[in-house]
Amino acid sequence: MTTTDLLALTERAGHKLTYERFRTWVVAQSVRNALQTFHGGWAFDPDNPGSGEGFISDGQMRALNVTIRRAVYEALRHVDKARNVAAQPHRQKLYPAEQEALDFCEFQVGTIRDYMEPPGSPELEEAYKLYVSEPDVNR
Repeated sequence: MTTTDLLALTERAGHKLTYERFRTWVVAQSVRNALQTFHGGWAFDPDNPGSGEGFISDGQMRALNVTIRRAVYEALRHVDKARNVAAQPHRQKLYPAEQEALDFCEFQVGTIRDYMEPPGSPELEEAYKLYVSEPDVNR
């Protein structure tokens, strides 16, 4: 892909995508496409890997798609705002939206548990291989 190709993608149907929407689409579609592993006839049910069937119905996948896009949009918006606030540590007063972004990020980070493999870690790659990409039908 060239930069020209990328720019053409961001101008779909004559409507130029904002950077905010472009990156939301990229992240949300990445999550959604990863969930396809668990949807449809060729999919993978981790509780019954030998079945050759998924466990997410079309209706559930639709609801997940909407939820994913909304959650990704909200998360990225709050992360950007929180990052901008953190880059200005000497400010005395925060706007309500900035405080909301900090609170959102604090809550999300607070839900991380010790058993969760960190993003980008070798442990996460191993867990992915074990539980998702190479199902063990003998489990």
